[in-house]
Amino acid sequence: MSTNVHEVMIVGAGLAGLTAAYVLRQHGISAILLEREPEIGASWQRRHPQLTLNTHRDLSTLPDTRYPAGTGAFPKRDVVVRHLQDFARTHAFDIRHGVSVDDITRDAPGVFRIASSAGDFHARHVIMAVGRDTERQLPPWPGLDGYEGDIRHAADFGDAQAYAGRSVLVVGGGNSGFDVLNHLSRVKTGPVWFSVRRGPSILPKRLFRFAVHRLSPLMQALPTRLVDRMIAATQYLAFGRLSRLGFPKGPHDAATRLVDQQIAIPVDDGAIDAIRRKQISVVRGVRSLDRKAVILEDGSLLVPDVVIVATGYGTSALARSDGGTGLWHMGLTPSLTSFFHQTRREATLIAKAISGHSGR
Repeated sequence: MSTNVHEVMIVGAGLAGLTAAYVLRQHGISAILLEREPEIGASWQRRHPQLTLNTHRDLSTLPDTRYPAGTGAFPKRDVVVRHLQDFARTHAFDIRHGVSVDDITRDAPGVFRIASSAGDFHARHVIMAVGRDTERQLPPWPGLDGYEGDIRHAADFGDAQAYAGRSVLVVGGGNSGFDVLNHLSRVKTGPVWFSVRRGPSILPKRLFRFAVHRLSPLMQALPTRLVDRMIAATQYLAFGRLSRLGFPKGPHDAATRLVDQQIAIPVDDGAIDAIRRKQISVVRGVRSLDRKAVILEDGSLLVPDVVIVATGYGTSALARSDGGTGLWHMGLTPSLTSFFHQTRREATLIAKAISGHSGR
């Protein structure tokens, strides 16, 4: 083949892509990264300004790096952005910015064609590192198309102060829903309703001033069912019986859902206290939408100023693509430790496989 064929190309230069490039280099393999954004960390910068990690700083770094002295236990959005940017600058990876990938196909035995906005590239191995939270999803509620109120995905939450004095309905008791409520709990809003269908399995960010997430490496090494019970016990110790606050009863299966369904464990950082002091009210799940109202499963109607949908994301078609041997996926699976740790584990497995395949 006369076309220049690269050994490895990585689609995405975020957390997963940068980790892959670093680990590959450790195995003697160079890679080209294709990044649609104009700069590193742009997708993080679009997140709301109050965003902080739920994972401890010591477990949330790119490979063989640390945060600057004075960084809080749970790094803020802009600190994470600088961490990513500094890492890319320090290691001088070959990153092609402003390049979006449209399609990946087999061009010949053992060679992929990557069709992009910058033309076609060819590579023996392609690593998809485009992330898992890329496609906003709204539930298929009856009446959604005719709803005239302000409805937005949790990804478009924005600045929490913008909700001062406004009534808000947050739908979804997962990680995103609690994140939104954690921030709204610090704002003088109007009434806030929290719509959930199942009892949550949640962890406090701190328990008796201890950062609970620091125990996650230990929990990662234990049987899943045992971790379910440990999380349930921690939840009870921190919050008591959540059913007394209006939550439905539900199974204590946080670790099992994480492993089997890749559903991240919610973290409380103020939401439960706000529910206790009646700033936030727990209500039933959403049945349908009227022109201006939200109808709950018990028949009650709410007319909020804003509806924030925190029911998850879909994964892009490219991230789901299956090209067989040589097309690798990473950064799609949450873990008890952190995405940072998980992506390094995945990158190491991929690098070893590519290294063995190329005879290094």
